[in-house]
Amino acid sequence: MKRLPTRCLTAVLSAVIVVAALAGCSSDKRGTGDSPVANHRGDDSPANVTNFPDHFANIATKCVAGAPGFRAFVTTREAAPVVLPDPACKG
Repeated sequence: MKRLPTRCLTAVLSAVIVVAALAGCSSDKRGTGDSPVANHRGDDSPANVTNFPDHFANIATKCVAGAPGFRAFVTTREAAPVVLPDPACKG
């Protein structure tokens, strides 16, 4: 198995650190609000939510506004969102 070049590995680790740092940003007293979007309205349509039994993280998924072909997945646990290609997201 080939090893990833150091530059690529450094870039991936840097991206993970930045996403983790930004995931802690919030705009309300409880720390769970949306980040401000500089007077621009985002896509306020509801996400598709999958509820799991207690003690398991629920999952919400939605096509990414402004990025056709990509879908975002988030959970109710402290984890960074994941964005994956999805041909069903036409934009």
